[in-house]
Amino acid sequence: MQKKAPASTGISIEDSQLFRQSITGAKPIAQDKIPPVVAPRKQKRRTDVSSQNSDENLFWFSDEFEGFVADGASLSWVQPGEDPHLAGRLRRGECQPQVVLDLHGMTTIQAKTELAGLLAYCQQQQFNCACVVHGKGLGILAQKVPNWLIQHPNVRAFHTAPKSWGKHGALLLLLKTDQQQDEHWR
Repeated sequence: MQKKAPASTGISIEDSQLFRQSITGAKPIAQDKIPPVVAPRKQKRRTDVSSQNSDENLFWFSDEFEGFVADGASLSWVQPGEDPHLAGRLRRGECQPQVVLDLHGMTTIQAKTELAGLLAYCQQQQFNCACVVHGKGLGILAQKVPNWLIQHPNVRAFHTAPKSWGKHGALLLLLKTDQQQDEHWR
């Protein structure tokens, strides 16, 4: 049997011999087999509100209810018994929102939960105006959000937001508070 000639590696025979001479007597390093330390994983905390509180807030919203039908590009609604000019005041931007909720990228369940949380937060903080940015996208949230808002007893009125707050992708809400301090919005 004949040995095959080693493939040419571009190293001269002299360099190869010099290398072999320099490593004679070298001992291989023993592997200590210590596995790398893995940091313990942190448990994820639930960021949503407690289930009981969430259930109470979601009580007002039904996905089956379709009480609002948009008749044009602008959405406008005033709760029966309220001043019919409230929507016009919202349209003109006479009320500045004290809090903004952005629903971009959320599923309908997440959006409903966040909207319920916003309304509960506004009630707790006594905010009378809020902005809900639902976006345009496929229009799913744009259809659902007004129907959810109509069902909530603390929503006095809503209107498509002025351009500075998101125009057709957002709604300005006027909310009831326990203490109506501003007579202008009564």
